[in-house]
Formats: sequence, structure tokens, C-alpha cells
Amino acid sequence: MRHLIVVNPRAGRGRSGWTEDSIARAFEHRGLSFDLVPTERPGHATSLVRDHGPAYDAVIAAGGDGTIHEVLQALDLERHRFGLVPGGTGNDLAWALSWPTSVADSVARIAAGSEHRIDLGIWRATEPGRIHEGRFHTVLGLGFPATVNAASHRIRHLRGPAVYLAALLRCLPRFRAVPLALTWNDGRFEGRTAAVVIANSARTGGTFLLAPSARLDDGVLDLVILSTTRLLSTLLLLPRSLRGTHVSSRNVHLARGTVFRVEAPLGIPAYVDGEFVAHHLREIEVHIAPGALAVF
Repeated sequence: MRHLIVVNPRAGRGRSGWTEDSIARAFEHRGLSFDLVPTERPGHATSLVRDHGPAYDAVIAAGGDGTIHEVLQALDLERHRFGLVPGGTGNDLAWALSWPTSVADSVARIAAGSEHRIDLGIWRATEPGRIHEGRFHTVLGLGFPATVNAASHRIRHLRGPAVYLAALLRCLPRFRAVPLALTWNDGRFEGRTAAVVIANSARTGGTFLLAPSARLDDGVLDLVILSTTRLLSTLLLLPRSLRGTHVSSRNVHLARGTVFRVEAPLGIPAYVDGEFVAHHLREIEVHIAPGALAVF
């Protein structure tokens, strides 16, 4: 089996805890066939997999959820097996997969060669003059969480979950609820909301259990709607979201489904897998691809 290793040297804000050499040595130690290519700019991981991926049987993402997200956009889901060497800010997919945190243990899991299939989310969205679409592995978030996500990318002096907590504090003055209509298989929500999460796994931001019942391999996506329009009510829920107990609040509504459609006439910000998408999406369609991704 030939492995293409896509390495983001800036993962974890340049403090991933590993180097390209240490990853290469770990693969050599296990006797694995590989080529290692570093990314040079945002979006480069997608191009590298698209250009080089057909020559390989497996693709390994060395980085965080953003790097994983880029790799997945060009992955051949019929051909490629997927693995990772965690090194990002949140590492939410690694957490959901119970993936090892060290380079040596990550490569040992890859070398073992076992396969587990997980679901992926597929999304398409429009804003004035532009269409966005792709795959996601952990979460698609709308509203205030997306505003916080955008701010987190401008924080350079922190790492880990502290990045998202600092971004949250910065964004409090920009809190707002927006009107939208949301439909899914057998349900509908219409009204103003500050946050909507469509989740394939439980955790986001390295610390928030926004959809605590979500699982990567259950064939459905979990929907979480925050119905309150008040900043204070939202802030009171935040500490509970660290443990996942916020879902018992009367201001939080839960559902599951396989197909979702969102219409936001005034526009709504969005992020996917920790990557900010846009500030003013008007229509979003989401569906699940059950068992689409083969993971070591």
C-alpha cells in the first residue's frame, strides 16, 4: 500500500509537536511505502490530493481539522483509505475516532491496516454571486458559532481550546439572532435563532460538546437549534455545552435526519469543520453519505 502524506507545517499555529522528519522516520520505522508533501497555502492540501492522489492507495493528513477538511474535498472515496497524524488546534475528528495523539502511535495504527467506515456530510450553499459546496467530517455550524469561528482564525498568541474561548469573548458585541426556515426529513423549524449546528460528531472547537449524541457511523446527522434570541440566555448555556448538558435546556431543540434545507433571507454566517465559509449564506442544503469514508 502506497501512502501520500499531506503535511501542514503551520498546523496548530506552527506548534503541532512534530516535524516532517519525525513523521517520515515513523513511517520508515514501520516499513511503509510513502511520499510526503507539505502544504504551502490555504487550500493547497486539496490541490495536492487531486494532483497526486490517483497514484496512492491511502492519504494521510498531518494537521488539524482544517487540513483534514481540505484533504477530504479531493479524496477518492472509492480508492483511498484515510489516516491522520493529529496536530491542530481542536483535533475534533481525532478525538471522535479515539485516534492516538503521538506520531509513533498514529503510524502504528495506520500500519495495522484495519478499516472502519464513517459517514460524511455533503453540503451546498449559495450567497449572492457565489456557490459553496463540499464534504464535512465533523460539523456545519450557522449563526453565532460561525462568527466566533471567523474570529478564532485571527488569534495567534493562544492554542488549543483557549483560542475559541478568547474568540467567543471578542464576538459578544456581535451576537444576533437571524430569521430562517429549516426543514429536515420529518420536521420543520421557522423563526429567529442565534445558532444551528448540523453535526456528524459530538465535539467542535476542541472543547464544546454541541451535539453530544452524534456519532460518526450511525447513518444520520444530529441537528441542534438554539431557539433563544437573548445573549444572556446563550451565555448561560455555554458552560453547559462543555459537558453536553445544554441539550436539556428548553431553549435547545434536537433532531436527527439525513436531509436538511435552510433558508435565511437576510443571510447567515457559516463554518464547516473549523473552516469559516461565508458571512451571508441564503440557502444551504445538507445530506449524509453513510459509510462513505474508509479510515484506518
